[in-house]
Amino acid sequence: MAFERFEADRPYAPSPTPEGFSVDLAVFSGPFDALLSMIAERRVDLTEVALSQVTDEFLSYVRGLDLGGERNMDAASAFLDVAAVLVEAKSAALLPGDEHGERDERSMEALRERDLLFARLVQYRAFKQAAMEFRERDDARAGVFAHPGGVDDSYAAMAPQLVWTMSPEGLAALAAAVLANAPVDRVAVSQLHVPPVDFHAQARIVVGRLRRLGPGESTTFADLTGDARENVEVAARFLAVLVLFKQGSIQFKQRAPFEVLHLRWIAGVGEPEDIGEEEFL
Repeated sequence: MAFERFEADRPYAPSPTPEGFSVDLAVFSGPFDALLSMIAERRVDLTEVALSQVTDEFLSYVRGLDLGGERNMDAASAFLDVAAVLVEAKSAALLPGDEHGERDERSMEALRERDLLFARLVQYRAFKQAAMEFRERDDARAGVFAHPGGVDDSYAAMAPQLVWTMSPEGLAALAAAVLANAPVDRVAVSQLHVPPVDFHAQARIVVGRLRRLGPGESTTFADLTGDARENVEVAARFLAVLVLFKQGSIQFKQRAPFEVLHLRWIAGVGEPEDIGEEEFL
């Protein structure tokens, strides 16, 4: 029968079997754990593994160990358990079929048993890896000890004893004083309202000052608002300037944004200074 020899080609985790136990078979050479992994992954055909040779090599290895140690005894027991699984699985795999190539009921049962044994082998590996993880965590935390919290008695004695001296009536009065100064549910905004401004009165001021300019003369917006008492009056006079420009009554000149704004009157000079409200609607 032609077969391919496998070498251990990847790291493997330590086994419950003694450390350093390896096998050298016709189809595989390397650590015993790696062989189990390859069998479980179907990378090595179990029927091509000489279990008798594996057992002989393990017995030779065990003879050089001190079986008085608990760890070595556990490793030997674990190997026997795994070896029993392999023997049962190989026996099921080697059962012959009939002349028509169909297995009888016993053979099919053996195949099912073989699959179950492979599942047990995978389960064994999972428990082994979990045990290794627990061992590593236990070793990593071997030097960690819990320390109960709290204040040392020598320092606790230095702290003053708290004595409650307030009567229930005093506590009620204190609570009432705190609640009396609590903020109200709604905040009044009446103080934020700006005072009303007569837009038409501010517009008449702008018109009157522009009309009093001589022919070709101009003034600045800053001069028009120099006597304004509130910002809202400045806003009203600026709105009046916009309305007058829209009506074609004034011209303006400004070299750049935020520069000085120059204004001059260009409407008929004979018009009355007091303009009616309808001019600004």
